[in-house]
Amino acid sequence: MMLRALPKLHCMREHPGLSFGPLKSYFLLGKIQNEGQPAGNFINYFSYYNEYNVTNKYNITKNLGSSETIREVYNFKDNLFKFWFIGFLEGKGLFLITKSGDLEFKIVHSSQDAQILFFIKKKLGFGIVRIQDKIKNNHCYKIKDKNGLLKLISIINGNLFLNSNKEQFKLWLIAFNKKYETSIVYSENINKPNTLNTWLCGYTDAIGRFILTINNKPEENISANLNYILIQKINNYDQIKYLAETLKGKIYSEFGLCNVTVNTTNLSRIIKYFNLYPLKTKKSIIYLNWKKSYLLIKNKKHLTNKELNLLIIYKKNLNRLERII
Repeated sequence: MMLRALPKLHCMREHPGLSFGPLKSYFLLGKIQNEGQPAGNFINYFSYYNEYNVTNKYNITKNLGSSETIREVYNFKDNLFKFWFIGFLEGKGLFLITKSGDLEFKIVHSSQDAQILFFIKKKLGFGIVRIQDKIKNNHCYKIKDKNGLLKLISIINGNLFLNSNKEQFKLWLIAFNKKYETSIVYSENINKPNTLNTWLCGYTDAIGRFILTINNKPEENISANLNYILIQKINNYDQIKYLAETLKGKIYSEFGLCNVTVNTTNLSRIIKYFNLYPLKTKKSIIYLNWKKSYLLIKNKKHLTNKELNLLIIYKKNLNRLERII
């Protein structure tokens, strides 16, 4: 079993902004945390649209001006993007509280794939994208203003799936209500996921892996295996178990982590899903090489030398792309 760092992914269409400079420390969930390091979700839902609270109105009972009344019914109508974004957020999102009590939301991602952050900003219509760390080659999408945070809350409140993210968001929402003297009620997500919307696509863009292994030892039969893997902390075990059941995968646990692994014989539903909902990050390039491998070995008991050589090329491409994306 492999538990390695996940690749990131797309080409930048906009110029990055200025660097934040040195890392700052934050209080998050009662602990001090550095920028860019998720607390509570490692590398860190899919229901069809009518199964979820798409409008997500929230209750505010104090100090509402007319502009905030408008925000109360803020409705993000692009459901394809919305559930992709929630999935991506559940893999990479950070709910931050500074020592001074300021609040922000952040997604940190590879600068080589910073276009996805500009894409998020454009689709949502708020937030900023900046260089996070020049040395680590990271950019971040960030929301700090009250207006933007309220809109974010209206999108995700009642739609989070993972326990770790729910707990983070609850505490962050308490701090938000205290700071801005509002009374936004936390909404629990009571729906279970399936593969009829884009949450899985977004979550895979954030933390998913596509693995190809080849056994070409002379003393053994030549064989190749493919795996689709999602990794999470053990405190999300119930959700990971449900994903495994939904995707016909298996669960493996080690070192406080658990993962869903779908192997070669059960990958047809994964292929169909990503045909319907293509990945948005540069991970799509990795997926295309992986998919070529799947189509090559599908239903084959024996590989020819020509097929093996093609798989070796695909394997090299996958390894190279994981290093640079």
